[in-house]
Amino acid sequence: MLSIRPEEDKKLREVLTALCSESRAKVVFLIDKAGQLISRSDAPAYTSNDITFASLTAGNVAASEALSKLLGDKTLNHAFTETEDEGIYMSLLDRKLILVIIFEKFASNLGIIRVKLKKYRPILEEIIRKIERKSEQEQQIGKEINFDEIDIDNLFE
Repeated sequence: MLSIRPEEDKKLREVLTALCSESRAKVVFLIDKAGQLISRSDAPAYTSNDITFASLTAGNVAASEALSKLLGDKTLNHAFTETEDEGIYMSLLDRKLILVIIFEKFASNLGIIRVKLKKYRPILEEIIRKIERKSEQEQQIGKEINFDEIDIDNLFE
């Protein structure tokens, strides 16, 4: 699970919003494989139950990955679903996170979405790697302290 600071979330939102705008999508979500919503683009015209959407997306990706393995593939890189009016493109980032782009078919298409994602994928992956490195460094801080050597009873005297 990623521990994201407000300034990191702001940066993620900026990149997701730029991807959303340039690809003419309705909204872009970043979700972990457990179904937790990590961040989303600013999309005031789009409303949804983000938590439910994130959970269902993670379940859909898990099922698609299992089907992919049954067919002999090692992993699933992306998936596409469409309704009558909308397309939902899902792509894995570093095999840990799911990037979901929802677009209206009259405003954009899968080709535009994939081209713009190619531009923003490395930026998003670098931000995620920085967040993960920061989390690992913070976890090491607690391990360096030997609490057995600290006299807690006399600590604040």
